[in-house]
Amino acid sequence: MNPLAPPAPATLLASYEVAALVAGERHWRDRGDWESMAQAYHGESWVRLAWFEGTGAEFVEASRSGGRGGTTRHRLSPSVVCVRGGRAVAETGVLVETRTAHSGIAVDLTVACRYLTLLRRDGGIWRISRVETICERDAIAPVMPGEVLEMDPQRLARYRPSYRFLSYSLSCNGIDPPPDLPGDDRPDLCAPLYQAAEDWLAAASNGSGV
Repeated sequence: MNPLAPPAPATLLASYEVAALVAGERHWRDRGDWESMAQAYHGESWVRLAWFEGTGAEFVEASRSGGRGGTTRHRLSPSVVCVRGGRAVAETGVLVETRTAHSGIAVDLTVACRYLTLLRRDGGIWRISRVETICERDAIAPVMPGEVLEMDPQRLARYRPSYRFLSYSLSCNGIDPPPDLPGDDRPDLCAPLYQAAEDWLAAASNGSGV
């Protein structure tokens, strides 16, 4: 298949609907529209992030309760979408911006990552079936110029470079981040994730259901 070939109108419409849902879910989360966010997830969905792993419904409730701490906003790049029948995969570049505090100092934590989102269409409606995170890099800095942020270098060294400062921040809030998230620093963990997404799409193409 030529990836540059113009898609069929039905596929183009489905791709638009999928991209709109991926963007909408994060928008509703940031606005605190929990009802709309919950409707974005399939009943058998699963979400895995640095601070959470569980069902889509559980993820909505954890987000509502402010599980990771701080005030967080998501800046999304356009999604790259592949549709096969009633299934779709979307990969989306994301900047996750969190304002929080360390040792009484206000800080901005910025995480660059990609969301790999699997979606299925039931009754003509797209919903999210699975979300996985691929970590790229992160950074942390004081909000106020001139303030000095002190961090334990030995503790920092325990964490992987693709989400080091996020891991440090989560650990300070009592959350133990998983050491095996897919990331650009661990392509061996990314390859199986992408392959599983391709296999999942192929199952729809082969008539194995949605």
